[in-house]
Amino acid sequence: MPIPLIAAALSAIAPQLAQKGLDLLSGVFRGAADKGVDEITQLIHDKTGIDINDVADNKLTESQWTQLKQFEFDYQGKLLAFRQQSDANDLERERIAAADRGSARDMQKAAIASDDPFVRRFIYIYASVLTLLTFLFIFWAAFIHQYTADNKESARVIDTVLGFLLGVSLSAIIQFFFGSSQGSRAKDQRIAQLTQAVADRDADGSKP
Repeated sequence: MPIPLIAAALSAIAPQLAQKGLDLLSGVFRGAADKGVDEITQLIHDKTGIDINDVADNKLTESQWTQLKQFEFDYQGKLLAFRQQSDANDLERERIAAADRGSARDMQKAAIASDDPFVRRFIYIYASVLTLLTFLFIFWAAFIHQYTADNKESARVIDTVLGFLLGVSLSAIIQFFFGSSQGSRAKDQRIAQLTQAVADRDADGSKP
């Protein structure tokens, strides 16, 4: 029977593995759960009998940790191949995201060059209206709306709308106009690292 990987436990698995010196396995579980991670999870269970979800709660015995270390040693080739493929996929996703942002900015440059004043100013009008409505909604939710025991459902709706406005709409506007300095630097560094990793892998593969 396949061993399901609990999404809530995934973020805690990698640090626990790293603390025990299982860096290769730790890297496998640092990303999002996908088919490849599920396959490694199942392989660990088949070969050692260990449910990787127990790592998140630090439930493994010393004997089981020893088994995991032996598993990492025995299957390091498979784990390395998985990491390399995962890095390549991450690089491609970052490239697609960067191209998408570039296309949006190119479109805005073309709009600025338009003779139609509405076209030139549309993005600014749209962003201003959305930002104003967001802050008006925040003000209403914080200072005007009456929260009572009878309208708990409406409070949940307000929470959802606030989360969307702040986490998606307003965040997207800020990033579009001003960028996310720290996030952009981190992504640029990540792209450079992944590009170098893929280049090193290709160079190693081309050696006789």
